[in-house]
Amino acid sequence: MKNKVTHIVQVMADPLSVTYFNLFAELSKNHPEIKLSFICLNSVKTPMMEDMKKRGCDSYLVKFDNTKRIKSWISAYFQLKKLLKKLNADVVHSHLFDDGVPAMLAAKHVGIKKRIHTKGCTSFNWFYAPKAVLLDRLINKSATHIIAVSNESKQFLIEKEKANPKKVHLIHHGISFKTLKTANEHEIKAFKKQYQLEGKRVVGTVSRYIKWKGYIEFIEAANLIKNKYPDVIFIGIGSGSQEEELRTLIKQKGLEDQFILTGWIEKKFIPSVFQSLDVYLHAAFMEPFGFVIPEAMVNRIPIVSTPTGSAADGLKHMKSGYIAPYNNPVELAKGISYFLENDSSEFTEKAYQSAMEKYTIETMWKNHLKLYLD
Repeated sequence: MKNKVTHIVQVMADPLSVTYFNLFAELSKNHPEIKLSFICLNSVKTPMMEDMKKRGCDSYLVKFDNTKRIKSWISAYFQLKKLLKKLNADVVHSHLFDDGVPAMLAAKHVGIKKRIHTKGCTSFNWFYAPKAVLLDRLINKSATHIIAVSNESKQFLIEKEKANPKKVHLIHHGISFKTLKTANEHEIKAFKKQYQLEGKRVVGTVSRYIKWKGYIEFIEAANLIKNKYPDVIFIGIGSGSQEEELRTLIKQKGLEDQFILTGWIEKKFIPSVFQSLDVYLHAAFMEPFGFVIPEAMVNRIPIVSTPTGSAADGLKHMKSGYIAPYNNPVELAKGISYFLENDSSEFTEKAYQSAMEKYTIETMWKNHLKLYLD
């Protein structure tokens, strides 16, 4: 009699590129006791689907239009019920709000005993779409296991979303440090030349131009120290709906010559960004994880951050980073000043070691595999 193979079905809405899915697919090849499949909720097939197929995972499309959410949830629910029954799944794992609503309900009603939901969007609805919190709680109730990606996220789920503490598991996201690209000298020079950073010290962030990423606080902090450090350039790499508001604020503060918003840049240039920075600044509010923090840690850049997500779990104030309270430009400015004026090598080495302990894809995979098979 053959050993039982556990069929794990990953469900995600609108996944254009999810690096850890690709890495999970590669790692799963070493585990004949599991089969990994992927369901994409989207209006059209995405490159991610083909990517998963190339890695040996079956891939399926469930039609979904995020501009017509309620109608699409209902449609996706019935499509998922039919597909999950056909796939004979043992584990269904959803990851975001749009896929969690139909996937957890469909999996429950099909009778799948292990239903896992990763709270990748923890706190967003609470602060920005409060009517949807009831659906967050419905996901929590329908799931048999809930993954929090940081301690802050775990606490929020239990206290605010009223999740059953026995269901909640802390599993940090992970990245592959082995394949993390290092920019060469030519690429770094090209990036610096493009934004006129030669001979300057650079304080920067990589995040979308949206309210909860903390750009307003970043600009306010830059304004506090702009005269003290005329050789410092502040830079924000990203794009988003807040861009015009931020550009207006930069002009109001007289920071046009010192604060650059690059707009969107291709992912392949991001290593050049990290390796051009003297200080990494992360001013986000209640971010569930924040992949940029481990990337800054492994790039050995001194980090000033709010006490959120991976920063709170991976860094210790005045030991491996500078942790500033939320919504506090004065403390952010103090953190930036500290690293501009002091040797940070001890900080960055401790941060690097912490990232290698907590945030590798291998650790993430091992913890997920344990949850899938227990």
